[in-house]
Amino acid sequence: MMLLSRQWMLAVAYALLAGTAVALTRFDGGVAFLWGASALLIAALVRTSTRNWWAPLVACGTVGVAVTGFIGLGWAAAPFLLVANLGEAVVAAMWLKRDGSGREVMASLRWFWRFVLAMIAGPLLLAPVAATTLWASGGDPWATMLHFVIGHSLGNLALTPIAYMLTGRAARRETRQILTRHKKSALTLLPVVGAVTFFTFWQVGWPLLFLPVMWVVFVTFRLGRLGAAISLALLTGIGGILTAKGFGPISLSGAALAERMQFFQFYLAATVLTVVPIAADLHNRRKLHGSLRRTEAEFRMLAEQCTDVIMRISVDGRILYASPSVRHITGYQPEELTGQHSRILIDPVDLERVRSEHRLTLEAGGEPRSYSYQVRIKSGETRWFSTHGRAMVDEDGEAVELLAYIRDVTAVKASERKWVQAALTDTLTGLPNRRAFERIAAGRLDEAAASTDCVALLDLDRFKSINDGFGHDVGDLVLKRFAEVALALTRPEDTLARIGGEEFGLLLANSSPEQAYAVCERIRQEVGRSPLAEALGDLRITVSGGVAKLGADGLDAALKAADEALYRAKKSGRDRLLLAA
Repeated sequence: MMLLSRQWMLAVAYALLAGTAVALTRFDGGVAFLWGASALLIAALVRTSTRNWWAPLVACGTVGVAVTGFIGLGWAAAPFLLVANLGEAVVAAMWLKRDGSGREVMASLRWFWRFVLAMIAGPLLLAPVAATTLWASGGDPWATMLHFVIGHSLGNLALTPIAYMLTGRAARRETRQILTRHKKSALTLLPVVGAVTFFTFWQVGWPLLFLPVMWVVFVTFRLGRLGAAISLALLTGIGGILTAKGFGPISLSGAALAERMQFFQFYLAATVLTVVPIAADLHNRRKLHGSLRRTEAEFRMLAEQCTDVIMRISVDGRILYASPSVRHITGYQPEELTGQHSRILIDPVDLERVRSEHRLTLEAGGEPRSYSYQVRIKSGETRWFSTHGRAMVDEDGEAVELLAYIRDVTAVKASERKWVQAALTDTLTGLPNRRAFERIAAGRLDEAAASTDCVALLDLDRFKSINDGFGHDVGDLVLKRFAEVALALTRPEDTLARIGGEEFGLLLANSSPEQAYAVCERIRQEVGRSPLAEALGDLRITVSGGVAKLGADGLDAALKAADEALYRAKKSGRDRLLLAA
């Protein structure tokens, strides 16, 4: 019922526009030179679901037939002109709605060329129908086609945007906004537009057609799309009536009334196609500005409630914004950091790496990057921060600033170190394990410092007998005692590690094979004198070992050589050391 109840208003408006055009602009007795009724129907179809198009088409078709029958070409021509008039509106509306462009009319610039083509396509396709109808009545088909295409195309281009902007929920919403926010401006500017238009088209002495356009553009900037639509409607009504009465600067051309009216329609279409894109762009800018305000408010609310730090950092590294939580994890007030270079927080140890990460994040084109680094907070304490950053880019894809989400991960890093240490430490003796031993040796090799190092493998003799005869608890005590003795006899730069069950590795830095042999010999002798050995009865703790030079062949080759020497020491009776061949 609501759908049908709205159609009578559309029918009345269509009848008024069609009747005015037929009554006043059939200058040669054929089709109307000026036609704006289709613009009203196009706007209605674009705003209506396709399945409900029957309602506006029936409403406008009924009154269209009546207008043609009573004051136009007569009842015989009415059905054929009905097809032409409704057909051009259907073609235009379908074109605009085909990819959703209809929803964007008057809200973006994307629809512009599609809109222009749609307004012209319908008259071009349906002009032969009108021409055939006039030809059957004895008229000139070629003149009819020309007048139909020009009159209907210009009418569609000039009046469809006005009809669209003056109807629908958006028009009602913008009316409320004007009445609440810009009431004084509207009550001042719109009468001025009417007065300027009346003066321009009433006088016949000066070519002042530019004056109304200036004021229409000014009102568009001040009152938006609805202000533009009302101004264009005033220009259409006042200018059209006065031009039809023979007034206005167009009369200076001396052309016939039909040509003057078509020139006015050209003028109106050019004005509309100038003003409407401006109105659309301003509308988009206002929407974007409102969206940015809402986004900024949401961002600040989030930043103020977040326990982690949110920062905006310029391309050159200066802090543009720091959320309030920065005071809790750095000791600095946000105002102290704003405008400062971010290096004020970064530990010099990690400064170059953070600079590199900052550059890579900016170059990532908006893709997020994460990295951790050490910082110096206001108290001088060193802590670990983690940054999850993303570059903010402009419409050309160029980075304009960096948005960083920063978290204090000191506790996480301490936990990581603890787990790493646990993974590299023998839990029984507290010595490095085989993995740690290999890492340390690899580090010496990478530094080219290992050319003067030696490695030794030391193995407790008959350790299985100790475990079997005295239990694993005593066996564990023996391993711990060996570790204590060996550590006491080595230097801080040496590395002692438990690399197997009862097998120990020793990396002796800056030592010749003879020096390494001497250190290992002292360890062997001291272990044999261990007080724990007396508790084992007749079973003595003895150690066998092999010593090899750590050379360019790497750790594996050195350990293999030391292991071969250890094997020979075991075969030779145990409790002895041998140098690798």
